[in-house]
Amino acid sequence: MTNKTYLILGANGFIGSHLVDSFARQDGVTVRAFDRFSNEPQFHDQQNVEVCKGDIFNEDDIQRALEGVDYVIHSFSATTPFTSDNNPFLDITDNVENSVKLFELCTKAGVKKIGFISSGGAVYGTAAEKGIVSESDAPFPVSPYGIGKLAIEHYLEYFKRKNGLDYIVYRLTNPYGPRQLMKKSQGVIPAFIHNIEQDEPITVYGDGTTTRDFIYIEDATKMIVDSFEKPNRHSVYNIGSGRETSLNQILDSLKVLIDHKDIEINYTDAPKTFLSKTQVSTDRYDNEFGKPVLTDLHEGLRKTIAE
Repeated sequence: MTNKTYLILGANGFIGSHLVDSFARQDGVTVRAFDRFSNEPQFHDQQNVEVCKGDIFNEDDIQRALEGVDYVIHSFSATTPFTSDNNPFLDITDNVENSVKLFELCTKAGVKKIGFISSGGAVYGTAAEKGIVSESDAPFPVSPYGIGKLAIEHYLEYFKRKNGLDYIVYRLTNPYGPRQLMKKSQGVIPAFIHNIEQDEPITVYGDGTTTRDFIYIEDATKMIVDSFEKPNRHSVYNIGSGRETSLNQILDSLKVLIDHKDIEINYTDAPKTFLSKTQVSTDRYDNEFGKPVLTDLHEGLRKTIAE
């Protein structure tokens, strides 16, 4: 079997490390895991995984990492929805501009295809508040994070049209699971778990009825692996559970899973860029690649806590 080499950028992050594990489970594959590795690798130790230390902002490091690579999975982001809201310039310089430089280098290196991990809720923005959003709905991002992700998607189309660089965009919505940093900026679920375990009060934006489309991280990365090398009729696919869950429902499940602790919850006004609802349709993915079997939210939370 011909060996294929995948380069995964941001490989030691929450999403990236799970992508390394998922792609490395394939036969005939070498996974080159690129990151600064300021801490120990988060992914599993597998024979077909190469640790490639480097700085994504260093062109020489990227060129070195691209040598002999067939496919690139771009899961790196220098910002989160929270940090970009405080400094919108970072998304322009560190995410958008850096991604364009990356695509230029991929073109020169002869990369066959790029997979870009975009954001479901942030890209759709206010469109997601009106109902279940599909890829054919016009996105209307209201945060710098979502605006930056959408801009990168458009640059991928530009590079495909101009240089023939193939790509696929995965609009991933609210992944959760093991390895997710227990900080507010990395998602509400790890923040809630951290505060409950530390007997600290929880801050909830709004009245807790805000909903999100949560998907267990291993389900999300399997959907990406199962579709990436197959011919894709479209350039953009939603990756989510297709179900709405409120923040209050998450808290109710965590109360049961973490020793039935009493939780002090402080409800506060939400920022103006905070979306009241996010739910995506995965019909396009299901029809083209098959409907995945997804982990039940309660079971996913249990696995996250147990890790």
